Amino acid sequence: MPDESDEPEPPEPPGPTALVGAPEALARNGRRRLVTAALKLLLAGLALWWFSRVVRRVDWPAVWDAVTQLGALQVLALLAVVAVRQCLNAGPLAVFVPSLGLRRAVGNDLSANLVATVAPPPGDVVLRIAMLRSWGIEATEGIAGISLNTLTYYVARFGSPVLGLAVAVAAGQAEPAYAWTALTSGAVSLAVVAALVIASRGERPAARAAEWVAGQAARFSSRIDPRAWSERAAGFVRQAGHVLRRGWSRAMACQFGLVLSEALLLLLSLRFAGVPASAASAVTVVVALLVSYPLTALPFGGVGVLDAAVIAILGLEQGPWEATAVAGLVVFRVCWMLVPLALGGVTVAVWRRRHASDAEAVRSATRAG
Repeated sequence: MPDESDEPEPPEPPGPTALVGAPEALARNGRRRLVTAALKLLLAGLALWWFSRVVRRVDWPAVWDAVTQLGALQVLALLAVVAVRQCLNAGPLAVFVPSLGLRRAVGNDLSANLVATVAPPPGDVVLRIAMLRSWGIEATEGIAGISLNTLTYYVARFGSPVLGLAVAVAAGQAEPAYAWTALTSGAVSLAVVAALVIASRGERPAARAAEWVAGQAARFSSRIDPRAWSERAAGFVRQAGHVLRRGWSRAMACQFGLVLSEALLLLLSLRFAGVPASAASAVTVVVALLVSYPLTALPFGGVGVLDAAVIAILGLEQGPWEATAVAGLVVFRVCWMLVPLALGGVTVAVWRRRHASDAEAVRSATRAG
């Protein structure tokens, strides 16, 4: 890295207006982040309060008995589904970064999931990029792949209620609430799809679209620069357009396969805990998770509110199967959250031992952030 004194011409310092406006912009950005974080915490608190109303009546010794009575074959079946889920979860990243491969994509995804759970953003992205660079993958290629991976997951996350409504209609179990959820959540998914379609068409349409969106947003915030948005959109498409067009179908198959694998995980968890088909059919369980899936956007995967929503949809919040259903959801959460976190801890430890300098750079960047 050359010394600053070797530069032929130092960059022109910002003008007085920029110097005056920068602290104000940073303050507004900080306030907005605080408000967003407060709203998320409020929603999480309300979710946990709602869930506590359900679990307060639960016979927890019965829940513990149901959880601890899982057989060895049942545990192996659950872990097998978790393994499939993790491969599907990392599949789009392997598609969008072809030189990565599925094995390293799984490791990258598990590690980022761990960091995103225990550290504030953008620690997970910093770790992702550092791991990719340590494997000889360019940062620009990695950033494009990570961005596309996230966007396609949003399509699946908010499109799941639409799939759930279709399954419910086919099974004759449709409810008005399912339709409203599918309508509102599906609109978000459709907006992301539209952005991806624009991105796949080339730099010029993406730049025009980004400039138009930024122009509309600039009416409410003077910090938004439509030209900068246009340039960033064009640069993103240069990196991502080709792999998006080539891998779109495979990535979306992985994303919706991920959601369905989690529905299977929930079904097995409930069955192994003792909830019979007479109390909650397989179709009802799948629909319950698909319709509630956007709640995973809440902190910690919507723990509390997603569980309460699933129990309510299944109609098991009161009655003889309530404790058994809660036991099944405990098993589901252990497989859905704790097992991947444990695997992520192992993956990060192995990577840090093999790439000590890159790991130290990640720690420094995280502390600086």
